[in-house]
Amino acid sequence: WEPLFSGPEIFVTLQAAKVAGFCYALEEQLEAAGIDVRTMNPEYGDGQLEITVSPSWGVSAADDASTFKTAVKEVAMQFGATATFMTKPFSLSGPGNGGHFNFSLWEPEGAEAASGALGREGAERGPCHVGKGDERGGGGGFCSEGLRNALHDASAPAGLSPLGRAFLAGILAHAPALEALCSPTVPCYARHGNWAPTHATWGLEDRLAAVRVKKGGSGRECYLELRMPSASANAYLVVAALVAAGLDGMERGLQLPPPRDPSGKGRGGASANGGEAAANGGGEAAVNGSGGEGGGGGVGGV
Repeated sequence: WEPLFSGPEIFVTLQAAKVAGFCYALEEQLEAAGIDVRTMNPEYGDGQLEITVSPSWGVSAADDASTFKTAVKEVAMQFGATATFMTKPFSLSGPGNGGHFNFSLWEPEGAEAASGALGREGAERGPCHVGKGDERGGGGGFCSEGLRNALHDASAPAGLSPLGRAFLAGILAHAPALEALCSPTVPCYARHGNWAPTHATWGLEDRLAAVRVKKGGSGRECYLELRMPSASANAYLVVAALVAAGLDGMERGLQLPPPRDPSGKGRGGASANGGEAAANGGGEAAVNGSGGEGGGGGVGGV
């Protein structure tokens, strides 16, 4: 194995030019398959690219992730290279290949949420992103026309509604079990501690937490980022387990613990994580999501 490029020049055009042909060809093929690529850029790892796609409803997000991985490997072969989603294909040092899952919860305008959090001005209606496979938008992808973001409450801490807080609490409560699906192979555990979480914590725009809360510029843009999955994880299993954990948190009315303390002096820091260890080396709301540590995979020459 030898990476197609090396160095930490993230977002540098001269670095991106080394794989521009591959990226353009991949985007063209994915577009034909109905997958909208949002960003493509080199990341910190050798031969590492980060590629993000537009969100889709429910299981369609996992379908897109599966199609995406296959397309990456096929296009790489056409360029005489091999693409891998292995956590660390070249060495144990440096960042690994993550498969972060970004998601949000939506429900119909005018509907009363189970938590009583919705029906207020804080729960805002979202935009329409055209793609494939969505009966709501006619064209597909993720269309939230006539829906509102169930995660958001402008008056609540971190902008999270009671429903959103209970859903997040369920994810954290089941994080140790989720880890078995998010890190399905032994090499996956080599990425922990390097922009990958080791404890079941959350935080606002916190890249070291297990779940990063992204408030966005308005309620429409509020979403959560599960940072636990490796790029090797099975997207179908991750989505199914995440939904089950979140719904359990809602049904049991679980309380969300305080966010991770970056200083390490309180909850969730390096010396006082405050959350249960999520990685120990062992092995009616609608959901939309997209797979997003640097990068979704490594590309190496053969």
